Amino acid sequence: MAQLRIPLDQKRFHSGLAWADYMAQMGEHRARTEENYGSAQLNDDERAFFKGIGQVSYVLMLGENWCGDVHRNSPMLARIAEALPAAEMRVLFRDQNLDLTDCYLNNGYRSIPIFVMFDAKWNEIGHWIERPSRANAISTSLRAKLVEALPADQREAGIAEFRKKMNEAYEGPDGLWHDTAKEVRQIIETKLGLRPKE
Repeated sequence: MAQLRIPLDQKRFHSGLAWADYMAQMGEHRARTEENYGSAQLNDDERAFFKGIGQVSYVLMLGENWCGDVHRNSPMLARIAEALPAAEMRVLFRDQNLDLTDCYLNNGYRSIPIFVMFDAKWNEIGHWIERPSRANAISTSLRAKLVEALPADQREAGIAEFRKKMNEAYEGPDGLWHDTAKEVRQIIETKLGLRPKE
């Protein structure tokens, strides 16, 4: 089967923002994303794996400043891109690039962040979307307990507590940031025919 060709080339890729420039323009969401970027660190095993992947030349991230999943997940994705020894990353805005976004729908939705890895000839190595799978189960459970179970007049406080608990779930050695790294690693291993560690 022929590989999907997405509407991306050098010129369009380089019209995107470098990671530091993307964070710098985030306005009211900048501090939260920068804090997550400071906390989201690859462990030694993750760093060693990604540093050994020289086949990735370009990494495209699609996001929007207002999205909670972008605040939580893009910092670890940026750390992964930084560890890839030959990779350059650019961030494009989802809503200004719907033709690109629509190449990576998530069950019909324009979920973000979208993280796509390409080789030097713009062949896709793999892509990852939105959040790690374990985050979906945690989010559903927390939302049921902290938001949906509350009366309408208490839901605003419940949403704040839900966001706090979700943020906490990303931290630590067993946190969801490492699920993100694991899932991206599995995508690379599958595409490149590398044997996963037992």
